[in-house]
Amino acid sequence: LTKRWEALADGIIDALVAVFLERKRPAAQQSQEWIDRQMGKIDRGLAALSRDLGERPWCHGDGYSLADIAVGCCLAYLDFRFPDIAWKDAYPNLLALQQKLETRPSFVDTCPPAV
Repeated sequence: LTKRWEALADGIIDALVAVFLERKRPAAQQSQEWIDRQMGKIDRGLAALSRDLGERPWCHGDGYSLADIAVGCCLAYLDFRFPDIAWKDAYPNLLALQQKLETRPSFVDTCPPAV
């Protein structure tokens, strides 16, 4: 199950990167259809993460694991590159996990600098 969490988080990040890169292209060359398709993957991926997490404190098992690291990195990248995506109200359980993870030294030490 840990690998499933990791794969889902990686898939969301892949879709986020695809949107980020598409938006860097000249406006006339951008495909809104492609962006919308990737955004759908992101929305469905977040919904799956939230549904699978439920009310548990950790993604898999009774403690912190690679699954939590993967999801935490996914949510941090989402906030870093796409602050306009309002996922926190829709998925309060993912927000609670993110807030817990952000206090861990490994997440604090690797947080991108504020610009």
